[in-house]
Amino acid sequence: MRRWQVAALGVLAAAVCLCLVWRRLLWQGLLPVDGNMMTLTFPDWRLMRTLWEAPHLPLWNPWRSFGEPHLADPQTMALYPPMVLLSAGEDFMGFLRLWVVGHTLLAALFMAALAWRLYACVPAAAAAAVVAGCNGFFMARVTFTDHFASAAWLPAILYAQEVGSPLGLGFCLALQWLAGFPPFFMVSLVAAAVWAACQGRQGVMIFGQGCLWALGLCAIQVVPFLEMLVNSARGVFLYPAAAVKYSVPARQLLKELFMPLWSFYSPTLAGDPAIVTFYAGVLVLGLALWGIGRGRRREAGFALATAGACLLSLGGGLPGYRIIPLFHVFRFPANWLLLAASGLSLLCAAGIAVLTTARARWLAAAAVTLELILFAQPTRVAWARPGLLTDAPVLARTLSGGAGPMRIYHTGRLFSLWKQGSLRTEEDYLLMRDFLAPSFGTAFGIQEVSSYQTLAPRLSVMYAQRLAAQRLPSSLLDRAGVAMVVDLAPGAGRIERDTLRVILNPGARPRVFPEDATCAQVKLLGYHPGLVTASVAAVRPTKVVLAETDYPGWRAWVDGRPVASARYDDIFPAVAVLEGKHEVRFRFVSLTFWWGALISAVTFIGWLLSVRNSARVRPVL
Repeated sequence: MRRWQVAALGVLAAAVCLCLVWRRLLWQGLLPVDGNMMTLTFPDWRLMRTLWEAPHLPLWNPWRSFGEPHLADPQTMALYPPMVLLSAGEDFMGFLRLWVVGHTLLAALFMAALAWRLYACVPAAAAAAVVAGCNGFFMARVTFTDHFASAAWLPAILYAQEVGSPLGLGFCLALQWLAGFPPFFMVSLVAAAVWAACQGRQGVMIFGQGCLWALGLCAIQVVPFLEMLVNSARGVFLYPAAAVKYSVPARQLLKELFMPLWSFYSPTLAGDPAIVTFYAGVLVLGLALWGIGRGRRREAGFALATAGACLLSLGGGLPGYRIIPLFHVFRFPANWLLLAASGLSLLCAAGIAVLTTARARWLAAAAVTLELILFAQPTRVAWARPGLLTDAPVLARTLSGGAGPMRIYHTGRLFSLWKQGSLRTEEDYLLMRDFLAPSFGTAFGIQEVSSYQTLAPRLSVMYAQRLAAQRLPSSLLDRAGVAMVVDLAPGAGRIERDTLRVILNPGARPRVFPEDATCAQVKLLGYHPGLVTASVAAVRPTKVVLAETDYPGWRAWVDGRPVASARYDDIFPAVAVLEGKHEVRFRFVSLTFWWGALISAVTFIGWLLSVRNSARVRPVL
């Protein structure tokens, strides 16, 4: 069979496999929907989509948590090239289809290339590709587009390390960071570092150079991200209780490892299924054991790394995990299973490669593919028509119909219950949609007091805590521009349609307001994310307040002259104005972003020149 025929058959087989695994998404026009999709994935796509509708540099995000830096937050994927390009389309369904297919192929192709380099066996490479792209851990992350994309880059990172390309390694690491999920970036660094150590001194040098290239290429986000981390309510190291959230119970991990197609007859999991789901298949395990038994030191290393990742996924159930600060950098010990999935992909390839006949190798690869296709068939997440997400709720139309931007406030009690609860029925999803659950409303341009944001600015969190400590304090709500409050009825302990209350606040102040309304009148002239202009007519000296987080980077001008700002109510920037008519302008200017952009631009030019030099063919003398 000719090479082009083999390639054509491979493409056909990949297309059939994708259509069977993702039949609901690709054939039936359904979206996977859970709390992650409603509060993170869909709103982040919608925010990126607004940049195509009204192009601007999105340094500031006024929709979440009283405002926060946008490009500094990796979770938004605002600097990830595929996100920027794919959000140009108006159809969220089309975006998600391309996202899933593209990143699945990315993971599969690089895992196939890595397995081919190690074993030079086509069936082994094909099986490794299937396991990498269709294992339960990877597929479960589909409702987290940032998790899904970040996980897809690990095979490319390992391949670049294996072939000894610091330029390729730096490029892949940088894109993985920009894909939006730092925990997977850190897990990949660990994997690449261990791989480099096994290669010896040369491998360590390649790893170090790759990390430097990556740091320079993604400095445009890393530098402002560090500033965001310093100013957030989250420390570098989490409390032990937070660090072990979504640890995988030992019995559950054994079920996911050794019980064939467990989701058919034992679907219950402890924790968020999008995070703790894991499955590679008993056939993969059998082939992995066969490869370890017949393999060399390399396969033993893969086995050790895979076993270590499984143990780390136990988190709080693993003795000593809670007391080691290194493990407190990110939540969800289940994230370590990314390494286990990659390890099993390579061990499966090793097992197939040592089979004695070509027929046996192809049959084994086909059996692995069939098992993972079958595993994908049961529903482990709700599937719904796109309208569940894309149709604007009534409350969104109510808030957006006013003059100027206004906020919604979900009381602390309600927000806490929403974070702790689970979505089990269709009504649960409808309640989140209809009452603009935190972060979901941002998809429709609704600004919020509290959002699902682990790196929310410290000042915003403190103000939200002040609101939660009091019973709907009108003065705090007014100054924050809260036009609508969503709360639970007194004595209610569950979120139900009959227990939810919507309270309108007619006293909500506009985005820019005078400290003393008897001293001045303020009219909003222009409002854009990170740029606010207002006219002021003051009869006495007073302060003019911008009701957004006083984050490093806010600058103020009065009548075109830069002035110093002070903090009002411990959170908002404010400037002093004298009596008379004035024009006040607030602008967010992130110096850390521009310094990072300069570093990235210089690094990218150097990277391009290095790629050109490395690809240049020397003349034969």
